[in-house]
Amino acid sequence: MGFSQIDSSFVEEEEDYSMYDDVEDVGEITTYCSPKIFDLSPNRFLSIGYDVTGTGTLKTSNEGAHKPDDNVARNDQSDLNYHGIRLNANIPVISKSKFVLQVGGGFNQSRITTNQLANAGDHNTLLDEISGGLTSINLNTTLFKPLGETNFLILQLMAEQNGNYTFGSSTEGPDLANTKYSGTALWGKRPNDRKQWGVGVSRTYRAGELNYIPVVMYNYTAANRKWGTEILFPARAFYRRKIDARNILLAGYELEGTSYRLYNTGFNAQNLELRRSEIRARVDYQKQIKGFVWMGVQAGVILNYAYNIDDLTATDNKDFYRGFFGDQTYTLSNTLSPMPYVNVSLNLVSK
Repeated sequence: MGFSQIDSSFVEEEEDYSMYDDVEDVGEITTYCSPKIFDLSPNRFLSIGYDVTGTGTLKTSNEGAHKPDDNVARNDQSDLNYHGIRLNANIPVISKSKFVLQVGGGFNQSRITTNQLANAGDHNTLLDEISGGLTSINLNTTLFKPLGETNFLILQLMAEQNGNYTFGSSTEGPDLANTKYSGTALWGKRPNDRKQWGVGVSRTYRAGELNYIPVVMYNYTAANRKWGTEILFPARAFYRRKIDARNILLAGYELEGTSYRLYNTGFNAQNLELRRSEIRARVDYQKQIKGFVWMGVQAGVILNYAYNIDDLTATDNKDFYRGFFGDQTYTLSNTLSPMPYVNVSLNLVSK
């Protein structure tokens, strides 16, 4: 095999370097950390679910002034269970390397079933207040702001309307004057694709009433990518087991709660709110159905942390901070025993 003859008449054209005169040095390129790490459970853009609980026992005091540490007589009790729909959305409206902004909302309902007692005045009055159902409606937004390759900030804000009403019921509500506001600010680090941690502070109603608490985030995926953790303490903490790419199992707990306005009350006091909080200890199985459509099945037990009644008359119908150590009195001091529950949901997700 021979080579073709080289054309000796060819003259190489000289490059004109003046064409690069307008090119500017952009300097060092900044990289930003991602809001995700490997193998976290899918983010739910849209979710529709349904809650069903077993039966618990509600024990109530009489209307009065009961300090948190008092030995309160709760002589009346009834069975209680509930079921209800849960609709939630969390849509990214801006998604850039410099920041991610999500806007969402939720509609969560508890349709309560109880049995009333003979000659149990205040107890039956409370059952009347909640038997029409408890509804929570919220709007929320979350901002993720990377501060560089490893550091980031998260800011979350939420406004919610909660009360003893359902759509179509005769009970008054909601009233914008009774809107509850929550928020969380968190600084964190993402040292690698398998770890993300942060610390911050939160104004929250998850314990049933207004509180200000520190928060700790720790999301982790093991080197073998079979297990990990998803923690935002004290709101929730889960151990994650990746069965395969389409099946995930979570085990842990989530603290849920808020303050519900009681409209059209039959009590002597009229500016009443139900301080409701529950710890949901559960196993959560998530399965991909097709594409971005996933199904979730939760099963566990609800440990009812709070179910007390506050009167806001003394604070001019404005909320107040009791915290964990305040001694402001409850109008009714109640307890609700643990109850089993199941939740089934259909979700549109993003990995």
